[in-house]
Amino acid sequence: MFDKSLERPFAQFCHPAFLKSAILPFRRLWLKSERCAFEKVLPLVLDNHFDQSAASTYQRFPLDLYFRRLDQPADKDWAEESTRQILDIWIYTQAIHAGQRENKEGKLVKSDSTLKEFDEWSIRIGREKFEYLFRVSLRIVGSEYVHFLTTLAEPLFQKLQRDGMKPGFEAQAALEFSPYPHPMYRISFDDVFWHLDKETMEETFDRLLARNCYSVMRGLLRGLFEQDRAAALAALCQCNSLTDLVERNQVTFLEQRPEWSGDFLCRQDVGVLSEFGPIQFDVLKGRKVWIDQRTRGIFEDVYRDFRQCFFHERNRQRPYRSPLW
Repeated sequence: MFDKSLERPFAQFCHPAFLKSAILPFRRLWLKSERCAFEKVLPLVLDNHFDQSAASTYQRFPLDLYFRRLDQPADKDWAEESTRQILDIWIYTQAIHAGQRENKEGKLVKSDSTLKEFDEWSIRIGREKFEYLFRVSLRIVGSEYVHFLTTLAEPLFQKLQRDGMKPGFEAQAALEFSPYPHPMYRISFDDVFWHLDKETMEETFDRLLARNCYSVMRGLLRGLFEQDRAAALAALCQCNSLTDLVERNQVTFLEQRPEWSGDFLCRQDVGVLSEFGPIQFDVLKGRKVWIDQRTRGIFEDVYRDFRQCFFHERNRQRPYRSPLW
């Protein structure tokens, strides 16, 4: 979470341990020198996919948008560096500590200026903004990897397995190995994040709404329920779709986008690339909402995903049991 409205920037991030655990698999897909690099696997999947219509659609969009975004400034107001450069500098200084970079062929070459550049960029951009840009870039690119997996790579992999293909050692190990042993072995871990298993419903609700991918849900619910968290949470539990939420809570849909006025509680404009897609809507006082009908289906997907994620997180909750008692 990053608050741009304050005179001095304020940033609230997840624990560094979570970030580290995300970077470990991410960099293997990001670095061209890795065998499983996204840009190496991509043509292999596209050229050999059994559904060439789906592969062609993916290649036109969102893949084209993804590559254009990589080479655009990460934020036109804050940094001239591209999303690709922001990711590279953080990974090579904060994750790998190798002082190396990839050349155009994907080979690692020595670079003594990496740490110097990191310090210069931190000062010029601002440390809070710099890390925010990195984390957002990581989320955007990572979500594209997940989208590619679910829409193309995984269906192709499953079909090849059904046709008799046997995964190699690395793939088989990745599919079968788990750092968590079977409960039958009665092995327990001293988990520093055990507190996340005893959240209240309100705490889970707030934690998920703070995620960038659910920022539109945060704007919608705060606007409709005028920051009454209890009412918003109750509505989420009762309504299994965005349409149901609208119908149960006497929300008025506006056919035309209204002019800006003092009645506005939230405005979301298209322009941010997210894992769900572009969404455009306004929320006004009196539970009046305008939604661009071209993005209504995407909004429904976000609501459904947020609700499923919320109940999944609630099902994980359990009281902390100390191994000492």
